[in-house]
Amino acid sequence: MNPKTDILILLFLTALTGAVEAAEYVREGGHWRVKAGQPDADEIVVLAKMDEASAAQETGDLGQAVKTWERIADAEINSESTGRALVEIALIRIHERRFDDASELIARIASKHGSFSRFDQAVKVQFDIGATRAAGESQRLGGWFPWFSDRAAAFAEWEKTVKLAPNGPWADEALIRSARLALVLEDKPRADTVLERLVSDYPASLHLPEALELLARLRSSESMGAAWDQAACLEAAEHWRAIMEQFPADSRAKVAAEQVKSLRDRAARSRLLIAQFYWRSRNNPDAARLMANACRTVAPESEAAKEAEVLIAEIEKLGEPPRSLADAVLGPYPRPRKAAEARPAPVGEDIDALGFRNEGARPVIDNERR
Repeated sequence: MNPKTDILILLFLTALTGAVEAAEYVREGGHWRVKAGQPDADEIVVLAKMDEASAAQETGDLGQAVKTWERIADAEINSESTGRALVEIALIRIHERRFDDASELIARIASKHGSFSRFDQAVKVQFDIGATRAAGESQRLGGWFPWFSDRAAAFAEWEKTVKLAPNGPWADEALIRSARLALVLEDKPRADTVLERLVSDYPASLHLPEALELLARLRSSESMGAAWDQAACLEAAEHWRAIMEQFPADSRAKVAAEQVKSLRDRAARSRLLIAQFYWRSRNNPDAARLMANACRTVAPESEAAKEAEVLIAEIEKLGEPPRSLADAVLGPYPRPRKAAEARPAPVGEDIDALGFRNEGARPVIDNERR
């Protein structure tokens, strides 16, 4: 049959029957058929054209396969035939490394043929576009002209995957792949954002233990040691603790206990360093005692907490910090005032409690009223 006649028949059937909803199509024994029931008159023609397109595809005649699938898609007999045609063309475009064209075809399915029964296959194709680009495959403009490899382009493709089916099986897979790639490309802010999204939006994901581990390692890397702010350190410890509690059978749980212990000791030691500074360098036993107790509160079982107890005992016993060489030469650092000593005392009858001259009250005269 002449191809032009084929398309005229398809268009005529479309006008006659409208955009008919069909049962799912499956391919068995080299032929397409309706999965359940018998095909309608228009479906018989469509199935024949689908057989022709698939046969060309299997023999490697991709150009002819694309032309036939495009005729089926343009006819829009129903969502099943159109959706299947667009998916097959997208797969061929991926093979040709025409990734942008493939992505546009999947977007067309989502916008116009959402009732396609195998929409999950369209989502999988979109995911595969991202995976192919992440692997370093370079795009070919027009299907033949080689272009530059752009692994970071996978982020946008995987984001489209999540938007197509946020509750589908490929959404959390797309997010964890994005996080892994971001870490490989040393894009820590992106990895952090994606992992937080995975943990908060997909609590039942099989990738949750890995996401928690990656987040914990990211947070701990933000802490440069006990002498710095420990908010990130404590957050990392919480992520490791979540792995221990929620996934005790996971291999990561075996190292989580040691990680929590190490991180909480680092956070407690930060308070201990401040306590030692106040005691030995600022002659302030009250502040030193306060920070030493804070150290014990953060991680009571840590080595830092034991050192804090020793420091508190030293403060209670000595009352004064040990003298250093600088203290012997310059004198000890002046001890800060206590709260009761904060307000300056009045000096003489002419000075008020705030230290200003006390002039007393003056009568108001008529000129001042004006």
